[in-house]
Amino acid sequence: MRGLISALVATLAACGDAHTSSSAHATVRGTTMDAQSGEPLAHVLLEGPGGASAQSDEHGRFVLEGLSVGAEGELRARAPGGRVGSVSLRKLAAGELEVVVHVR
Repeated sequence: MRGLISALVATLAACGDAHTSSSAHATVRGTTMDAQSGEPLAHVLLEGPGGASAQSDEHGRFVLEGLSVGAEGELRARAPGGRVGSVSLRKLAAGELEVVVHVR
């Protein structure tokens, strides 16, 4: 009986791990900054892998949520007035990544 319970617990744990990894997502948080002054920039539009998008707030902060684990590519920024910036994202892991995007 003890062996049966141990096997059941191990099976349930494996199922839980499979569910967690398949539903895991990545989040990219960051700040948009003026490349010359170093000041945060508000109202910057950001586009990341898989069509994820966000806009920086009055403190230059943004959050891209629900990104696929393993996604990679460019995080592109476009500020009012046409100024741009970008950051290369390597394959994303589950959890959060903090970046700074310098806009020129």
